[in-house]
Formats: sequence, C-alpha cells, structure tokens
Amino acid sequence: MMSSNLARVVDLLAMSLVFGATAWFFFIQSPVFLRQVGREAFVPTQMRLTVVLFRTLTAALVVMAAAAAFHAGSPTSILVLSALLGLAASVVNQFVVVPRALRAGGRSRREIKGKNDEASTAGFASEGAGNETRALHRTVVLFVVVMLAGVIRHGVALVSL
Repeated sequence: MMSSNLARVVDLLAMSLVFGATAWFFFIQSPVFLRQVGREAFVPTQMRLTVVLFRTLTAALVVMAAAAAFHAGSPTSILVLSALLGLAASVVNQFVVVPRALRAGGRSRREIKGKNDEASTAGFASEGAGNETRALHRTVVLFVVVMLAGVIRHGVALVSL
C-alpha cells in the first residue's frame, strides 16, 4: 500500500513536470526570451533548449508511465494507456521530428542570414524559412498536442482513482 501511494506521488510529480515544462517553454519562456535577447541570440539558443526540453519530457514520461503501471493495477488501464500515448508522442518528437526540424531550421537560418540580415526571427521561430521548416514546426506542435492529450487524460484518470 505504501509503495503504491509512493508510485502515485511519483506519477503526479512526473505528470506535473511534463505539463508545466511544456506550458513554460511554449507560452512563457519563448516569447519573453525573444523579446529580451533579440533575434540573433534567440534562435540558436532556443534550438539548444528545444533538445533539452524534449529529452526532459521523454524522461519524465518514462517515469510517469512506469509509476502508473506500478500503481494502476492493470497494464491496459486508461491510466497506463494515456501515459503511453504521451510517451509515444514525445519519443517521436525527440528522435524523429525535432532533429529534422532543427537541421532544417539551421539550414534555413543560414540561408536567410546570407540573403537578408534583417530577417524576422519571430517569423522564423513560428513559421520557419520555407515549406520544409513550416511543415516540420507544425509536426512538432501536432505531436506536442498529442502528448498533452495523453497527459491530460492521464491526469483525469489519476485524480478519479
């Protein structure tokens, strides 16, 4: 019983980290950071921070899924399945989409800088520099939304226990 309660606390903490880090990164840190440091410093630093974010999210989701599996009672419970959905979306982003997006963004950034030193970093950060980066950026966001859907469903199941 004590170990099950501890697993629930670990589950809740990991879920909170995932949700909070995602909200912080996309809605607070990015806009403030862009305004504070300007376009030239924002993009390369933000690209490095993106790698750190997705590594952290994936690790926290592994912990969340393991804790859920420990205390859920059934490996096919909605608690475990929703955690696995969030983990799967994060893994796809970390190992497939984000690396491609960062490579494409780096290429696009060099091309833009070579053509126009006054290119908008805000536009680059949200839309990229062309069709490839725009599509990859939107794919990252799609998988973040899927991840959050799993995390939110997980949270609903967790509090209803």
